[in-house]
Amino acid sequence: MFENQIKFAEQLKAQYGTALLSKVQAAKELSVSRATIDNMRLSGEIKSTKVGSQVRISVKEIARIVMK
Repeated sequence: MFENQIKFAEQLKAQYGTALLSKVQAAKELSVSRATIDNMRLSGEIKSTKVGSQVRISVKEIARIVMK
């Protein structure tokens, strides 16, 4: 299963050209709303990083959640 996560993360990185996705991009990949992403962040279900004032979510984190 770990190999599938890596492959999926690599596909996302290639698709978006970055290893860090915006909340909108993450919501699209998880088929949820931006508000759900915020709730997932606040509950600790998904890890995020702040880059300046923007919240970013790693493609590895998205892959981890998709492959659950």
